[in-house]
Amino acid sequence: MSLRPRYDEFADWYDAYVQSGVGRPFAEAADQLIARMLGVGAGQTCLDLGCGGGAHIPALTALGWQVLGVDISPRQVEIAQCSGADAIVASADNLPFDDQSFDAVATIMTTTDFDELPAVFKEAYRVLRPGGRLAIVGAHPCFGGVYVERDSAGACTVHPGYRLHERVEQHPLLGNGIRSRVGVVNVPLPVLLNSVLDAGFRLLETAEDNGQQPVPDLLGIAACRPR
Repeated sequence: MSLRPRYDEFADWYDAYVQSGVGRPFAEAADQLIARMLGVGAGQTCLDLGCGGGAHIPALTALGWQVLGVDISPRQVEIAQCSGADAIVASADNLPFDDQSFDAVATIMTTTDFDELPAVFKEAYRVLRPGGRLAIVGAHPCFGGVYVERDSAGACTVHPGYRLHERVEQHPLLGNGIRSRVGVVNVPLPVLLNSVLDAGFRLLETAEDNGQQPVPDLLGIAACRPR
């Protein structure tokens, strides 16, 4: 497997961070954006790809989806299961499911964690039924990457490195949150969009968060597997 369970050591800290800590507003914004990108499920199946501790599964089930979470971190999957979620340990680039197994795939706040983004979206395409939807919400490549510095007013300065698609383990702009603990993959906007299109998906819609900052934190992408 090319992916690594980097979150195991910090799983409990991160769960508290997104459920009730500083990261909660970002998680809530992601939930709002995924609702727009995914839509109502009406009992259909949805794979939460990179589900972590299951922080976003309640938002998916509230939309009517029957959700199965997968994550490469055993400790995060354990946390998700303890909260009542249906989740298993699996690598996003090597899923243990038959072709065309799901009606939808959602992946939330994960695009900067996957080492092999094209391989992940190819797997998502494989397990989706024709007509199925892929919904992505993640850090905005233009305004939320590792090389972007924000001032107290929320304005951005983009430092050299935006164009590089690479994993960054150490950098002054990683801060003191989860990224300084597990690292981050810098994903330029064309890399993200082309990874979706090259996997065979048809782009349906893009959107940004509705936050109060001068520039958005999050980018949402909706695509489908053609019939």
